[in-house]
Amino acid sequence: MREQFDRQLVDMRQEVVAILTDVDVELHDAVDALVEGDREKAKLTKKATRKIDRRCEELEDKAYQAVVLQQPVASDLRLIQFIIYSDFNLQRMSNHARNIAKTAKRASKVEVPGQLLDLLASMAHLVYRVLGTLAEAIVEGDIVKAATLPELDEPVDDLYKEFYRVFAQLQDGDDIDAAIRVVMAARMLERISDNAVEMGERAVFLFTGKRVHLSDLPDLDEGELRHMYVAPGRAITLGLDEDRRVAEQIPEVDLADEDEVPDDFREAAARSLSELHEQRERRRAELKAWREQMRREWEMNVAPHAAPVPGEAGPAPKRDGGESQAKAGDDGEGSESGKSGESD
Repeated sequence: MREQFDRQLVDMRQEVVAILTDVDVELHDAVDALVEGDREKAKLTKKATRKIDRRCEELEDKAYQAVVLQQPVASDLRLIQFIIYSDFNLQRMSNHARNIAKTAKRASKVEVPGQLLDLLASMAHLVYRVLGTLAEAIVEGDIVKAATLPELDEPVDDLYKEFYRVFAQLQDGDDIDAAIRVVMAARMLERISDNAVEMGERAVFLFTGKRVHLSDLPDLDEGELRHMYVAPGRAITLGLDEDRRVAEQIPEVDLADEDEVPDDFREAAARSLSELHEQRERRRAELKAWREQMRREWEMNVAPHAAPVPGEAGPAPKRDGGESQAKAGDDGEGSESGKSGESD
């Protein structure tokens, strides 16, 4: 009975690696279809991501069934938690890859600005590197490699901000609608990278039993990292050769050397982000001034003529002569009021 449960856990763990590999492959095809304007490849990629979605749904069902029927504890429970959480992120990745394929299908009939396509291809290579590192960290149980994921994700974020600077410099003859679609595709790439980082954080919990932020791991020395590991269960160690074989199917990423990159994307992104913050602060100041002006106009023109709320004593209405009269109180005595300057 125990061996059968271990086999189920191993199969689910290997399915996570297999789906991650397929997501990476389909993401390659989706980006290539967009950059090359290949409509047929985009259609095939959409169909492939639908199959990935169905596999994710089946994996989720199996994981919850294991929880209900087996009531796992310790490393088995951590493994199922990792599987369920990874399955959620893999579904999101598949959806993003499919949306990029949809963008490629729609953009295949129009002229897309070349600068944006070049940026998209460069950004995709950075995301491929994140996905490949994640697969290696999961298969090898390497929390040090998992700790590098946030650092690998940083240039993805920086390059995504660069899209807006290029978009702002487009000329009148450029297809703005097509450019917007490419920017949205870049946003999907950025989200896939974030999903991978989240999976890496869950992988660290799987291997250590500790919930830590990946950004905190680089501050630890080798001895501290070694002491974080806990004894893995059989389901975590069995069948690793198959995991490695599947992970090797992820295409290798050939990134250009830093000296070959024509622009300093990090500096450009920081400049664009600073300009965005300045525009946001100016907009906030304008809104605050507008609200204050509207409040003053309301107090001057509307509030004095507003009907009093029943049961509440309101200020006496202003008279043209500058004076107002007040009715007598409960004792039946009348009185004349002074000038209305006593009421606002």
